[in-house]
Amino acid sequence: MFRRLRISVITVVAMLALMSAGTLACTSILVTPGASVDGSATVTHTADCGSCAFEIWKVPAMDWAPGSMVEVPYLPQSTGGQRISIASKPTGLMIPQVPHTYAYIAGLFGMINEHQVGIGETTIGGRADFRNQNGYFDITNLSMLALERGATAREAIQVMGDLAVKYGYSDGGEELSVADTKECWVFEIVGPGPLWEVGDPEPGAYWVAARVPDGHISVSTNSSVIEEIDFDDPENFMYGPGIREFAIEKGWWDPSSGKALNWRWDFCDRVRTDYSYRRIARIFNRVDPEGNYTEENPPFSVKVAEKLSMADIAALHRDHYEGTEFDQTTSLTAGPFANPRRYPGWNFSVDGVNYSWNRTVSAIGCEYVIMTQSRGWLPNEIGGVLWYAPAVPATNVFVPIYNSVSKTPATLNEKAGSHMEFTRESLWWAVSTVNTLADLRWKDMIVDINAAQAKYEGAAFREQPAIDAAAAELLKTDPAAAVEFLTKYCETNANTVRDAWWGLLDTLLWKYNGGNVNDGKKISSPGYPVEWLRKVVAIEGDADHYLRK
Repeated sequence: MFRRLRISVITVVAMLALMSAGTLACTSILVTPGASVDGSATVTHTADCGSCAFEIWKVPAMDWAPGSMVEVPYLPQSTGGQRISIASKPTGLMIPQVPHTYAYIAGLFGMINEHQVGIGETTIGGRADFRNQNGYFDITNLSMLALERGATAREAIQVMGDLAVKYGYSDGGEELSVADTKECWVFEIVGPGPLWEVGDPEPGAYWVAARVPDGHISVSTNSSVIEEIDFDDPENFMYGPGIREFAIEKGWWDPSSGKALNWRWDFCDRVRTDYSYRRIARIFNRVDPEGNYTEENPPFSVKVAEKLSMADIAALHRDHYEGTEFDQTTSLTAGPFANPRRYPGWNFSVDGVNYSWNRTVSAIGCEYVIMTQSRGWLPNEIGGVLWYAPAVPATNVFVPIYNSVSKTPATLNEKAGSHMEFTRESLWWAVSTVNTLADLRWKDMIVDINAAQAKYEGAAFREQPAIDAAAAELLKTDPAAAVEFLTKYCETNANTVRDAWWGLLDTLLWKYNGGNVNDGKKISSPGYPVEWLRKVVAIEGDADHYLRK
């Protein structure tokens, strides 16, 4: 009875402790091999935070002596604008180490490992009363250990599930998109409730994973997407212990009813149509235009009408509902230059009335976007690629980082800077600075930015087969030379793109100086667009202190 009386107090404390994780608002897309042009599997992640760290680094493979123990790391998702390496701290939990840990690339989360297992993330919230302050694992360290210990997507999922069940999960509801060379899976996890403690016989987390059918894509955007669980279908579902028993205890599910247990509505309870499912419906309608999907209750996955390239997947992340009823470029709030972006927070109040901006796929406050690429027909050292794009999707640029590199490019790691440290050595700051400038004259500047994306990002996509082939030849006789070749290529390319983006900033400052447009031959002053002036006149035309007739 005493423990039950503590629920409300402990729940509040746990929610406050988890506020930083809950502020993330990411989008993750899963593209199965059968849905991609080249047969690769891809998961994506937009790290939509606004003040989180953005550097990425390489964690090497390691061999461990029998009986070794390892302390579980704590890598906070929100670091107050600082680098993760500064903000990291230990949890104090020691767990048995495995004999060998795999190499992987990490940032806010584990991203891709040496076996081409890729991970993306989005926060789904879950029930507030499921949260727990006693567990040792959150979604960041689970993703890291998954890549250290999992050679396939299924193995990575099982690693996370087992650790969270045994040692407790302290985070809010989370989704991880997990892929290997053959499969894509949606993994969702929630806590055990505020009273759980290490050593309790009940599970320290509840989790389920569903496989995306080949030829399909799935999308996760801050609300659960897994519905009915088939507990007798191990080919398409994985799950932790206690789910059925807990649902029966809570009165959510009656096995004799003939209805399947519904994870989305029972265990997660945080389903937001306009904020979350509108993004899913938009992406589904882009890849399957005849589907006519709506935000009310989109399916778990859809079959693509045409197979997607990496460039196509990147384009999905740059969307602002253009051409739909939610088009962000056409309202008065878009300003004279059709800016589709709205600054956080998404919710605001004016004179006691509450409003919300449309939450678009591409959003201000994004730290970076990743696309993992897992290609089973190539050796692991070449097949796994992390495509990393700093800052906001609409204006950023993807650079490739092969999973086998000995180190990540310095411009994305030790020279990356932070929100508190501006440096021109950083690719992130180059891209983010151009992104910020674009808000001044969006519809014109985005044309120049798109051209730069096509030139540099497009070149990386086009060069990939040649880079793959050169590395494959080296790998036959000198694996170390192949790794060094890929490491230098990724470093050189990232530096080239960084310098190009600082050059783009200079060009935009010159071209659109003072509200004018300079084409190199003449300077014109186009003023405000007539369609926007009509809106202004319609609202303010009778106010003499604003306009004179």
